[in-house]
Amino acid sequence: MKTDSAQNDLLTRGGRPTLRDLLDRLEFNPAKGSITLNGERMLLTRASFGSDIRDQLTRRYSEHEAMVLMLRLGFRSGREDAEFIRQSWPTLDPGDAFTAGTRLHMVTGTVKVETLSNDFDFDSDRFSGDFLWHESVEAGAYHKRHGRATRPVCWLQTGYAAGYASVFFRKLVIYKEISCSAMGHKACRVVGKTVDAWGPGDPFVQMFLDEVLGTVPGPAQPAVHVQRLRAPEDLDALIVEPVRERLLIVARSGAPALITGPAGAGLRSAARWLHRQHSAETALSIVHAQSAELAERLTSLRQTHGPRRAPAPLLAISDIDALPVDRQAMLLDLLTARKGRPPQVAALSNCRPESLFNRPDFLPELAYALTVLPVALPPLGDRRADIPALVQALLLAMPGSDGGKVPVVSDEALALLGRIDLPGNIPQLRMLIHRAALLAETPTTITARDLASAQAVTGPASAPDPAGDPWALLRSRFTDGQLTLDSLNAALLRGALGEAEGNVAAGARLLGLSRPQMAYRLAQADRSPREGAGTSDQQGGASEGPRAG
Repeated sequence: MKTDSAQNDLLTRGGRPTLRDLLDRLEFNPAKGSITLNGERMLLTRASFGSDIRDQLTRRYSEHEAMVLMLRLGFRSGREDAEFIRQSWPTLDPGDAFTAGTRLHMVTGTVKVETLSNDFDFDSDRFSGDFLWHESVEAGAYHKRHGRATRPVCWLQTGYAAGYASVFFRKLVIYKEISCSAMGHKACRVVGKTVDAWGPGDPFVQMFLDEVLGTVPGPAQPAVHVQRLRAPEDLDALIVEPVRERLLIVARSGAPALITGPAGAGLRSAARWLHRQHSAETALSIVHAQSAELAERLTSLRQTHGPRRAPAPLLAISDIDALPVDRQAMLLDLLTARKGRPPQVAALSNCRPESLFNRPDFLPELAYALTVLPVALPPLGDRRADIPALVQALLLAMPGSDGGKVPVVSDEALALLGRIDLPGNIPQLRMLIHRAALLAETPTTITARDLASAQAVTGPASAPDPAGDPWALLRSRFTDGQLTLDSLNAALLRGALGEAEGNVAAGARLLGLSRPQMAYRLAQADRSPREGAGTSDQQGGASEGPRAG
């Protein structure tokens, strides 16, 4: 490779991987007919190849459709390259991995990038960038074939930049080419911002959302807009977007995944998404912590796990905090085995990670093994900006949507959804949207009025009954010393046990506990002094002692 001194300085400039790092990983192997960059297969083609594709698409469809397809292909390529950089240099500072896209663009012969400004903060999802593209391959090939352009033509590169940058933020990043060398300018100039920084009324941004990232073709509705961001099979990916980066780290490392969050936040979606990253070769089933099937699987995995060519299986366990003690020991032995390769475990729980250490019936060693890098899914109330995309993905996944016309959601309806309290999270949103679609006055559109009708089916929540306030009912017993918290807990435990006719598991279900939790608390209550014993004995109703559930 021929370089002068100025080029040599450029090769080592910037963060890692530098241009020199990339070139050092580039291998030409004529004997095998291959070119690889850090093991990834590359191609060396004529610059006019992309121009040929553009012309064929334009003639067969239209210039607009050709632009949409090229932007889409570029976006996908950019996302793949961002993942390639992060996997090839896993210890990179996130800022270096982010800016490596400009150097990768240069080493592949696509364009020389000059940064005018690049302001980003991953924690707050802030990004704005202004760049000059010199010697753009798309602009040069277009100008050579068609002469001076009347509008920017670097479609693939613009889509690529958006796809690459979007991997590093929880918000979509969109680039616009505001000047182009194919139009006679000295260089192409592109500006990138997050989607909300461009503003909802920007026509290019709306086109990018509806058509480049859209999955349902068709004419735009004049008064109704929806962000078509995901196909049904990608609903899980959309649900886990806030924790995607951490899940990727867990998937690559093979470490146990403790996935927590409130009910309905998407724990099962996260397990399915993690499984797809881990291995698509085996089926996934999510097994409850107290099911007999789990004990069988743990026994089988302890007997068979070890070195193999195929990926180790992924074991997903729901309600891990309810795992019986004997199975805790089996799982711990499996995760800490010195020989062989253990399966990756995805443990799901609605409890906070630290609560595992506070449970007297949960092995501390297992709690430490599971909390290497916990992943906490946020409630829907903390991600209201994602509701429009979630709504579209849920509509696409609705029964009957395959092959049929998916209704769109009006701006007013989306605004209303952003204000509705949804404590049931994604399942409640799914139910509400499905109901609104069934009740819609116009089958092709869901309006704010349709949503109001859907809400009215359930009816307003009843006001709390003051007479049902536990403190109001028991206040006098506490104030006159007849009752303490310990004696109340003991009375509740024995009362539930009596209601269940001595069946510990059934009594535990009445109180919302696991069987081991119930058994432990009964033992503690029996060992503690019985304050208010008369009340407890009267309500316990079970003199024969607890029996196995």
